[in-house]
Amino acid sequence: MPIFLIPIGLVLLFVFEKAIYRKYWNRDLKVKLRFQSEPVVEGDRAILEEEITNRNFLPLHILQARFQTQNGLDFIDASNMTITDRTTINDVFSIRFYEKLTRKLNIDCKKRGFYTILATSLSASDLFSRSVQYMELEQHTSMYVYPKYISGESFEPVYKQLMGEILSKRRLYEDHFTFRGIREYTVTDPMSDVNWKASARTGALKVNLHDHTSGQQVIILLNVEEPAILFETELIEDCIRLAATIASHMINEHVPVGLSSNGLDQITGQRVEIEEGASGGHLITILEALSRIDLSKEKSSFPELIESEIYKKNQNATYIIISTSQREENAIMASRLAADAGRIMWLLPLTKSMELKLNNYDNVDFIKVLHE
Repeated sequence: MPIFLIPIGLVLLFVFEKAIYRKYWNRDLKVKLRFQSEPVVEGDRAILEEEITNRNFLPLHILQARFQTQNGLDFIDASNMTITDRTTINDVFSIRFYEKLTRKLNIDCKKRGFYTILATSLSASDLFSRSVQYMELEQHTSMYVYPKYISGESFEPVYKQLMGEILSKRRLYEDHFTFRGIREYTVTDPMSDVNWKASARTGALKVNLHDHTSGQQVIILLNVEEPAILFETELIEDCIRLAATIASHMINEHVPVGLSSNGLDQITGQRVEIEEGASGGHLITILEALSRIDLSKEKSSFPELIESEIYKKNQNATYIIISTSQREENAIMASRLAADAGRIMWLLPLTKSMELKLNNYDNVDFIKVLHE
């Protein structure tokens, strides 16, 4: 071969290779991201699995996968992670033809939330140039990070006072609680209350009535508005954690729990409102709703939320207000609610240096819960 043909051949090879990669580089190239199926609690670790499949005759010596999720997750094993208004992960792979690669990323779940990955972008270059090809693939994976429970000295006195309030209302409405019997099963009833003999005899699920808490309800009114211009953001997270803790304790005691909040749902954009229930599935519903509260969105009016409860005139309910904000208009509405519903517990997560300023509102007990 004449020597002058060698450069021509190399140029033709370069052009041919470039054209082939441009047309076929992403043929049968797939990326699938999967969060673990089980929810976790803030502070725990989780796993995200990346699966890349290249059913193509072309190898990709540099393949970059890029995806984003909400802030609050720390990807321990990610080679390149940047945090702005979202968390962005850039992973680099080298994958041969007809090969599948799987990588598991360990995650520190630092904040409660509902985390999603909706798309992944892929970029790759051919063998002989820096020309980059680009594509996007949809992803549909999500994970709940539940708020953690508050325990120890900061919560035990609250729990004891709450149970005392429930028992005192039981005495006030004794006729409602001393009845014992069997009734039809509803979806909010825990399976531990099912009377299997009565169910087998009648052909339909029946549940036992409990005289110690039956008929009594706990309704949590959760305020997530900012208490001031400058404030400790973790105090609002403490409010959410308190709501989760109380709901868990009460449902474990078979006490129906309802939840209303002026926080807006990340998915629906509506304020959180959950009817009373006492099953394990109901607790999951509450935890998921608390996880989805988006504090970056504008909150609805808390006084209006309390006013809606006043109109319900629910005398079988024990109301608990959870709010680090000490606005006077909220306290006035709480006192109005207490005039109809009986004494109300108002839990205020505060730091040691913060003072409890609210007092002298009829039938409202203000309880400081120290932020740890």
